[in-house]
Amino acid sequence: MRQGRVAEAQSVVMRRVFVSFARFTNKLGLIQSVFNKPQRLSVERQIARAFEERRASFSISRPHGEVLQLDILYALARHARWVKVPLFKDVLVDFLVTEHEIPRALSESIVNDVLESCDALLGDDPEFTASELLQGKVDEEFLTYIFVAAASSSQESAVREQLGLGAGLLRSLRSAADSLATQEQGPGGSKSNGAKSTPKLFLPDVDTVFARIMIKLTDAVRDCPWVLDVYRLKYLLLEKLDRQRFAVLAGHVPAVYEFLCAAGRTNNRAMDEENLGRLWMQSHESQTIQISTIIQLLEASGLIFRTDVRRRGKKQLVLWDITPVAEQLTAEAYVSTRSSRSNLPGQSSTLPEADWFEAPGTWRRGYLQQAIAQSPVEKLRHAVDKLSPRIDDPALAESVIDALVKSNMLETAEGAFLAWSRETVQPTSATALCRAGALIKSRPAVRSRLQSIAESHGSLAVRAAALEALI
Repeated sequence: MRQGRVAEAQSVVMRRVFVSFARFTNKLGLIQSVFNKPQRLSVERQIARAFEERRASFSISRPHGEVLQLDILYALARHARWVKVPLFKDVLVDFLVTEHEIPRALSESIVNDVLESCDALLGDDPEFTASELLQGKVDEEFLTYIFVAAASSSQESAVREQLGLGAGLLRSLRSAADSLATQEQGPGGSKSNGAKSTPKLFLPDVDTVFARIMIKLTDAVRDCPWVLDVYRLKYLLLEKLDRQRFAVLAGHVPAVYEFLCAAGRTNNRAMDEENLGRLWMQSHESQTIQISTIIQLLEASGLIFRTDVRRRGKKQLVLWDITPVAEQLTAEAYVSTRSSRSNLPGQSSTLPEADWFEAPGTWRRGYLQQAIAQSPVEKLRHAVDKLSPRIDDPALAESVIDALVKSNMLETAEGAFLAWSRETVQPTSATALCRAGALIKSRPAVRSRLQSIAESHGSLAVRAAALEALI
């Protein structure tokens, strides 16, 4: 009995080590992608100096101090475009208070010192006008950006890890996102009584701003169910492009979104610049931006990619298609319009006739996942019966299990997970295994399977994924 308890305790420790290492690696990768080495070292030195100068004011262990400094560096890198927004400082201070239990006055002193000393290294200077600052428009945009990120993730832990912000703010935003998701989404739908019922934020003086955001987004979602994806596109472009290049597209984000939707409807059919130009003309009537510029900026943003280069006489013909990121952004629009067989002006229908579980290979991956998420219970049950006993696509398996859990069909979800994981789990399936297993780890059979994989699988990545799912 005692040996069993010791083994279980050792297993828990190993799981935490694996998960901590994975999170550290993810954070370091993001930091290195934003700051070059000289910048990163300089920011690290400034953060370390800010702590060292206040060492007598608080007492934390060296490992805790190193984790805290890494978290600050990650927050600065993750929100590089927003670090000069006034409210960002308050959010970062609250993160130190709630997550690391640093006294508020001391947290404010540290954050002020870091932001001032690293001013020249952190992001482009947004040059906010006095009017924008006075009216709170900059803070409202920052809160909208955070809200959209929270509303786009189904798991608070995932968005908390991704954004690197305090749990208190994210809980408030998560609650508001759930409230928004329950509002009527059809055009002309009547407002529910909860449309203006917003949770209180713990940060001072932002309740009014947050209420304004909720009212604006609630109304927008009713007019267009996928409007949050348009916002996500805007913030992705802001993150990936410098301010000068972003300014080219800033006033045309809805048109860029329609263009990506039109490209996505071609169902894995790459197109050359001429055909993409036709789609852009349908999406953007003013014709103020050439398709060559659009292609250049969207490629730099990771939204389209070159699939092939062919010869047409003496000329090169470059073929383009949308990336998985663009698929995720346009998936809800695709699935929602597919049911009515609607298309953008001038386009013939290229939507597949077969349902997703009848011919999943004909669907783009992002669209397939969205279709599964929106499927009614009976269709999910029929899909599992049709696909069992073998689901060899990890993304398909994860999406089906996630949809089953959300529909409270835990027994069916368990059967689907066991059928899928009974096959040899490849390293490429590790992420899907972790997320799907975590959803139903309370089921004894699933937990047993995960423990078996964690102890005996030949791939370190798969073992780590199984361990993370168990925590």
